[in-house]
Amino acid sequence: MVQKTPIFNVGQPVVDPQTTFTPASLSSAFQKYRTELATMPMYAMAKAMQHMDYRDGIRYKEHLHEMKGNFQMGNYDKYKKGSGAIEIAQRTLETFFGNCIEPIDPNSIYQSLWGSDVTKGEGLKNVPWVKRICAYIMAQLGEHMYNVMWTAKHDPENTTETAKWFNGYCTLENIEIKAGTMSKEMGNLYQLPENITPDNAEDIINDFFWGDVASGWPGIHGKLRDQRVKVFMNDYTKHCYEVSYQKNHGSLPYNLQFDKAHIEGKDTAELVGLGNVPKNYLSITPKNNILTLWNQRTADETFLVKESKTSHYDVDFLANMFYGEQYRFINKEMLCVARTSAEIAAAKAE
Repeated sequence: MVQKTPIFNVGQPVVDPQTTFTPASLSSAFQKYRTELATMPMYAMAKAMQHMDYRDGIRYKEHLHEMKGNFQMGNYDKYKKGSGAIEIAQRTLETFFGNCIEPIDPNSIYQSLWGSDVTKGEGLKNVPWVKRICAYIMAQLGEHMYNVMWTAKHDPENTTETAKWFNGYCTLENIEIKAGTMSKEMGNLYQLPENITPDNAEDIINDFFWGDVASGWPGIHGKLRDQRVKVFMNDYTKHCYEVSYQKNHGSLPYNLQFDKAHIEGKDTAELVGLGNVPKNYLSITPKNNILTLWNQRTADETFLVKESKTSHYDVDFLANMFYGEQYRFINKEMLCVARTSAEIAAAKAE
């Protein structure tokens, strides 16, 4: 007797049994792929991190030291004697410990896949959906971190918002502005004369970089200008610069494209337009001076899924992570930022 092949109802999805999401399957997936899942937040932040330096193994705090002095060789004088003064400035690299605990309903995931037109029939077969779901959750954490990289402000009383978990770059700058270690006099802070628009963007950015006689700003320090630097700005600010450049130089024979990758006249100053950078803000620094700080080494950073303690049908996603940001040095030879007068005044008043 010939055995007949079972006939399924036309239009009904043929679902591979491996797509049944159980607490055990989600938990085992996180254990199996833990190493690569742990890097998913970094991938979500890659748009910015490719222009920054990465430091791992930072658990809570670590210190960097910068030496300053004035030692010069001059014409011979047997009686001369310098001061020999060396100033050692300390900067603290700090990561903040955070966690995420979220309930997940495997049945709702399964039902949403079953009902999706794009995953019917063969679309679900042999697809590692459990791994994809785990990766999506981890990437979401990174996406929220990316959104507030400049604006986050640590508040230990707030345990729910990524924006209150660590200190972003603007917050770190505000601390230095208040302390007087970032100012026009120190050569690492420029006050924007007005908001950046398509009509004035080229002039403002050029004045910031090369100098502005009207305001007495000498431009960024020559040693900073001589390095290969990143010029961080909002992506709309970069667009304004490109529009402004076209308005001013559209007829030049060598002006062959709209997109500008560098400041005109300095191909070592790369324009980096990112959606998470505030508008009316500019920051110039070498890649190795702007740091993202991670741990990713010790056992107190965990990423796992376990059976829920409150529901027989749910699982709990748990993630513990250290993260922080910092500038290696803030002196005028390594960093210069442009801020609005209102932001500078607010930072001083904090």
